[in-house]
Amino acid sequence: MDVLDSSQDPDVTPEKTSLLQRIMVKFESTVFRRKLQYMLGLYLVSFSSGWIVGLKGPAFLDLQQITGVGTSKGAAFFTAAAVGGVTGNLFGGALYDRFNRHLVMFVSSFLYAVTCAIIPWCSVYWTMVMMFLLHELVIGAARSGMNVEIVEEWGDKGKPFMQALHFSFSLGATLSPFVLEPFLSEELEGTTSITANYTFPPTIYNTSTMAMTGTPAPRTKSNIHYGFLIVAIPSGIFSFAFLIKYFHERNKGTSNIRRKDTQKGVKDEEDEEEEGPMRKKRTLPRHLLIITLALFGLFYFFLDEVEDTSPSFLSVFVVKQMNWTKKYGGRLSSAFWGSYTAGRGVGIILISFVTHTQFFTICCVVLCMSQLGLLLSATYGFGTGIWISIVGIGLAISVVFPASLTWTEKELVQLSGKLMGVIYVALSLGGLANPQIIGVTMDLYSPMWYSYVLFAESILFSITFLVLVVLVKIILCQHTHEIVPRT
Repeated sequence: MDVLDSSQDPDVTPEKTSLLQRIMVKFESTVFRRKLQYMLGLYLVSFSSGWIVGLKGPAFLDLQQITGVGTSKGAAFFTAAAVGGVTGNLFGGALYDRFNRHLVMFVSSFLYAVTCAIIPWCSVYWTMVMMFLLHELVIGAARSGMNVEIVEEWGDKGKPFMQALHFSFSLGATLSPFVLEPFLSEELEGTTSITANYTFPPTIYNTSTMAMTGTPAPRTKSNIHYGFLIVAIPSGIFSFAFLIKYFHERNKGTSNIRRKDTQKGVKDEEDEEEEGPMRKKRTLPRHLLIITLALFGLFYFFLDEVEDTSPSFLSVFVVKQMNWTKKYGGRLSSAFWGSYTAGRGVGIILISFVTHTQFFTICCVVLCMSQLGLLLSATYGFGTGIWISIVGIGLAISVVFPASLTWTEKELVQLSGKLMGVIYVALSLGGLANPQIIGVTMDLYSPMWYSYVLFAESILFSITFLVLVVLVKIILCQHTHEIVPRT
């Protein structure tokens, strides 16, 4: 008896074929393999972006030392970065839509690596502030564009790919403190000895001046410029993935700003596979669209206040509040980014089995409980509790942003470069006030204000999410999707 091929057997449906068989069939397509190669390039650029972002928190004390300022003035570095982020994301998203997107993303990501290498050489305070602003200004186009590229290539099936993109970002941020640690300056011994309040071997140093005045304690010379350079060089190399993609499309004669042939409504199978699936667009009344986007802006605002500020001031918080050494503060930052990475790794799989609402609900509960645990652990000097709480915070917030983008694409409006620019503006606005609030209150009152502020913002973030869920379920479900070509 002849063995029937699965394609000839009416009882064998595509759902019954094994996952391995479906993957092997996909890999026979040259277009599919090319798309995966491009995804690898996106992931490398995202990895390098996280690599750079993860340097800032552990290097904060050394950056203060280089410029000779305390925590409150040093917080202006992050405020300037937020200002640059607002401007860069707003204009970067428009540039992505207006010009050749791959060239724009190449220039954006390459300049991000260059400015990273320059930052630790800015010994004059205002040059450091301006470099932080420029550093975040140039990355806006690539940061917005990479997220849109995922839904451009995969449509509604892009949830795992979106999680993987942000997983690679957090993986880079996790490795940053280990790259930087050998180049951090060491605290000098002083007359007032305070031991680290933790089970690690204690390091003796003088914190009385720093705790009372907010100025950096005496330390040896900083060599963090080597760590920044080690990260910047491969990051610049990875950015050429966009340039390669540009030349590939130009050689094929498809290097237009955005592919327009889909609007004709006629595509062969290979063209459709290369250009990605048709995407859904929800038609909303203008007033309802404004309300929805405003709520999402508030959602992203509180998300960024928690997500960015947590690692940025974490090392300073435990050095001042718990009397830990800067080295252990850097390791705690690594623990945060490690849990952040692990959460996004789990999210790649989990996002396919739960709804967005269930996903966000779990994250909000874990986030609020972990922030409360951090507050109580720091108040009563429970070192192990701080480590557990930081891991919980990293896990909770890690998957929110990539999942929210696919939620937006599915339930709200179609993602574009301009919309991603607006989203990142909301994120950057969250980082404008927070560094100043936390920096000043930690200096004037107590290091515990780091935990007070973040706990309050976590509660506000969760409330905003609940309002959005009600809006989507009760109001937006009345408006249907329409299938539109890629623009």
